[in-house]
Amino acid sequence: MVVQIPLKYKTSSGAISAVISSILEARNLIIICGAGVSVSAGIPDFRSSQGLFTTGALSKDLLDANVWKTTTKASSLCKTLAQMHQKCSQASPTPFHLALKMLDEKGGLLRVYTQNIDLLESKAGLSFGIPQMHSLQEMPRCIPLHGTLETLACIKCCYQSPLHLHVSTLATGCLPLCPACEQIEHERRMSHKRPRASGTLIPTIVLYGQTHPAGDNLAQAILSDADGDYTKAKPDVLLVAGTSLKIPGVIAAVHKFAQVVHSQESRSEYRSIYLDKKPPSSKWDDVFDAWVSGDLQIFAQHLIRSFSHQFDKSIDDAIHSKDSTTISILVQDLPSEAMSFLKDKKHVLLDIEHPFYIPEI
Repeated sequence: MVVQIPLKYKTSSGAISAVISSILEARNLIIICGAGVSVSAGIPDFRSSQGLFTTGALSKDLLDANVWKTTTKASSLCKTLAQMHQKCSQASPTPFHLALKMLDEKGGLLRVYTQNIDLLESKAGLSFGIPQMHSLQEMPRCIPLHGTLETLACIKCCYQSPLHLHVSTLATGCLPLCPACEQIEHERRMSHKRPRASGTLIPTIVLYGQTHPAGDNLAQAILSDADGDYTKAKPDVLLVAGTSLKIPGVIAAVHKFAQVVHSQESRSEYRSIYLDKKPPSSKWDDVFDAWVSGDLQIFAQHLIRSFSHQFDKSIDDAIHSKDSTTISILVQDLPSEAMSFLKDKKHVLLDIEHPFYIPEI
């Protein structure tokens, strides 16, 4: 049975504090994000009362894999994606995204899997991308499950191009022609060879019914994170936020990670947590321990504040200690006594984009 934990704006209950403690104390935290985490940044979701599907601003059939075969639908989707790209480009990370970065810097965040195509996790400072199979490089901290609005790719060849270079073309309802294919066709004409049609560039997002071009890489990443290996332990806490859990692949991943976290020895009261305004359906009763019902951004602020309080204690301990241990901190203003302490220590302040986030000293 999933325990409902209402979220209040100014105060956090004992149950909310227990949930936050589970997250902050996790050694290998998995977070799966949906569109709900980006709504406050001005990017609409799909299924809420103001979502694109609900309001009719976007028809679900426009996100079908066959959309590019129909001129009218393809034109409508091109215009919609041009508008979405503009919103995503102008959007800034929300408190939830900044909390993700905080957890990353703190340590204990194993992976973020995002269903969103807006790149706000990357803007918040998380390493971002699709992991490469059999690569010796460390996997990105955030992995996009459904592609992004960052690039266009040719449907005939492997050519890719930044989407922002073609927004004006998309806004007219047209797909850009592939310049690589066009160059080949020019050379064929010069050689008096039979002409062939050039490919078109389409956004690198994954539509309904479409086989994910990097599906094997994603599957390997999920299995690697779930099973652990000699370099990392298995996940011990799962947080699912801002998603209605309608996509089969995401459903499978949530089941997999929930099974793993519940198999681990842990002092955490809540190991599998669902965060959203709407409740999960009854089919998730054996998957989630808690449903935190409320605004995701308010929860993020509680999470940041709780970590800030932990820092206050850490800095107090450091001030009265002769040890110059490295401390990770997140505060609104660095206390004057802390600055006095730091003047006598060897330390480095890292340049960062967010004004109140100091990752290490």
